[in-house]
Amino acid sequence: MIKSSITFIAAALLSAGSAQAAFTGDFAASQWASAITSGGNGSVVFATDGSALTLTSSNHEAFSSLIAADVSSAITLKNDTSLSFNWSYVSNDENGSTSDPFGYSINGAFVQLSANDSWDPQSGNVSLNLSKGNTFAFVSRSTDSIFGASVATLTSFNAVSATPAVPEPSGLALAAAGLVAVSVISRRRSTR
Repeated sequence: MIKSSITFIAAALLSAGSAQAAFTGDFAASQWASAITSGGNGSVVFATDGSALTLTSSNHEAFSSLIAADVSSAITLKNDTSLSFNWSYVSNDENGSTSDPFGYSINGAFVQLSANDSWDPQSGNVSLNLSKGNTFAFVSRSTDSIFGASVATLTSFNAVSATPAVPEPSGLALAAAGLVAVSVISRRRSTR
């Protein structure tokens, strides 16, 4: 009885992975490196409560500003991590979504989520298993940076670390108190 209780408590403490919902904690806005390449003028905006991330692709008014530019926000993972998120996308480009693809990259390899040749809103959800040290980024590209921008919004972001979390001191104290209680009860039963 005692042995199985101790085993159960120890397993619960050691198997607990660290979960992070929304863009908070280890995945808060301050942990992401945002960039705009090639003189683009897009934007990366995290909601103040961490509930969403919005990327707007570059869009210049002058035709002479015909440039390809990426808007991105990247993070290097501290542990093996399972990520999931919902995405929605709309292109306001006259040429539709083909000129402003949206997706993500892992270690610089771009994976497009938005479908080409569309003027309709798009959406989906993604689940990924990534390794410690991988650099993951959300990327909104513009092949021309004119004729209208695209807007991609990420919600329901969830990250679960596969590496066991180090228990908080209060959690360890509670577990120790539980072990002491089990030990006391066991001793009382054995002396009867």
